[in-house]
Amino acid sequence: METPITPVESPSLWPPRSRTGQLAGAADAARLPSDGSLVTLALHGVEPAFALLCARHSRRLRSLIAARVSDPGDVPDVVQETHLAMWRALPRFDIQRHFESWLTTIAVNKCRDWGRRRSVRRDTLARFQGEVAGSATGWTAGHAESLLLENERLDALHEALAQLPAALRDPLIRTALHQVPQAAVARDLNITVKAVEMRVRRARQRLHNVLTMA
Repeated sequence: METPITPVESPSLWPPRSRTGQLAGAADAARLPSDGSLVTLALHGVEPAFALLCARHSRRLRSLIAARVSDPGDVPDVVQETHLAMWRALPRFDIQRHFESWLTTIAVNKCRDWGRRRSVRRDTLARFQGEVAGSATGWTAGHAESLLLENERLDALHEALAQLPAALRDPLIRTALHQVPQAAVARDLNITVKAVEMRVRRARQRLHNVLTMA
């Protein structure tokens, strides 16, 4: 059995509670640490401080991202990328600055990055599909049937890619379609090159399983 996580030493890190265990009122809640204090605690290795910082701004962050991405299914992935970027940039945060404005800037940039990546993926698949279509040398019934089957396979590939978890899909697309070196992908995702190789291998296996069953 896993040992439950206990609160850090400073009780002020957690929402104050009454003797009955209920959340205390607004006056007591005002004693909660500021965003700047949570940043300082997180930088000193107090992991719950970063979790509380994320939770505090979670609702507004999700609303902001949901308004800027075209597919609602992408929201959790962009939120995760924003949290990762926030953690990486935390040492450079000026605690005198308004944290919410700083976080908004990061989230907007991540939405733009996500949109560009979706556009690149879409254009790459469309270009690939166009090359396949343009490779037909004649329009006999056999060629037309072959081209139709090829387009159906491409549609199936696009759908199968979309169904992959982001943790597997992104390394595969970056290395296979965008020709990004595995070392660069590893740095960007903050994982090892071996982990990138493993994720790409798992992604290819899942695609193979889906496409051979189709």
